[in-house]
Amino acid sequence: MKGTITAFGFKKKTQEAPAVQAAPVSVVDAPASGKISLAKGGRINLEKRGAPIVIRNGWTAKGKDYDLKALVRYHDGRTVYVGAANSDEKLSTVEGAVRHSGDATRAGEVETLTVAWHADIASIAVSSYSARENGAGSFKKYGVYVEIQNGDQIVGISAEDASAADSSYTLCFGEITYGSNGQLAVTNLELYSAAGSEHRVGYKGDRVVMDIGPIGQMK
Repeated sequence: MKGTITAFGFKKKTQEAPAVQAAPVSVVDAPASGKISLAKGGRINLEKRGAPIVIRNGWTAKGKDYDLKALVRYHDGRTVYVGAANSDEKLSTVEGAVRHSGDATRAGEVETLTVAWHADIASIAVSSYSARENGAGSFKKYGVYVEIQNGDQIVGISAEDASAADSSYTLCFGEITYGSNGQLAVTNLELYSAAGSEHRVGYKGDRVVMDIGPIGQMK
């Protein structure tokens, strides 16, 4: 308990804010091949299999548009937005370890990110953004899905687990953290933006935080 001085000179006790606790993480064994569904809070460790990891973001509803984004965090503290919808986003990091395929605007198409291991990168926060012209809607209603492919291993994060809230425009579905010797870990974060917020995700230290990045621009 802390105290503050009142007008009468006495200390009034105030309750300290509770410490923020990290969400529990459950480590899931990666299959030798095939597809596995990763629930919220699940983490899977992947070994590099030659080709880069490919992240696909698609949706099933017609007339809607979602944007796949990555916020790349380097060990020296730098961050870079990789995407295709805003002027401050890059289609590729300078060293080419994280690359965006370009904007897709129709159901049945997918946007992709290719992710290669690089010694300078610490982690990547990967999110899907509901373009403003979609209007009110949800990730579940519009059938948004994500697949992360590592060779013949596929990690799925489906719309079945996504929020049905109409006013959340950004879903940070996961984070990729870099280990040594080509190892990568994928964690299903399933974090949502505040109601009506157009701010992108950001990092505070090594922690992904919603709504602290720049405001998204109209496409």
